[in-house]
Amino acid sequence: MALTSEHEVLNMKFWQNRLAKLFEDHRRQLVSIVTRRISDRETAVELVQDVYARLMKAGDRGTEEENTKILYASARNAVIDYHRSNAGRANVMNGILPVQLWQNESSSPQDHAESRQALGALDQALLELTPKAREMFLLHRIEGISNAKLARKYGISVSAVEKQLARTMRHCQERLAAYRDPE
Repeated sequence: MALTSEHEVLNMKFWQNRLAKLFEDHRRQLVSIVTRRISDRETAVELVQDVYARLMKAGDRGTEEENTKILYASARNAVIDYHRSNAGRANVMNGILPVQLWQNESSSPQDHAESRQALGALDQALLELTPKAREMFLLHRIEGISNAKLARKYGISVSAVEKQLARTMRHCQERLAAYRDPE
């Protein structure tokens, strides 16, 4: 294992100080930009903090101007990644519940019976979860609580919340497979 040279340590310290100053100078504006693009200030603050952490690992890119451009480009990319991730989760979430649950009043008695059966299967699938996983899923899906707020509530990371919700969605999808349209 190679030892870090004194020169590398000094360069890292210089970068940490330089990035901290850059971040301090631009943090408020970055949070504002990200908040406008995702409409959630708490999540925007987290995304900007993640950008800072990623740039800290990436290292110095040269001039202050270049580093500033990278900072803003990284924030824009974080917003794009956030929207892609949310779109993917929304598609999965929308795929959980059977189409039959949204049958209109002109649906046949058979359609209504199928809807009731599917809803019963969903209830059963949710009962198979741990109380924490079930509560987290319902708060997110029914109450619209953000992943960031759930993370704070349960004292875990946003990533852990996302993983738990993904496991819950897969579980529900598996239990409802027989009720979903084969399209």
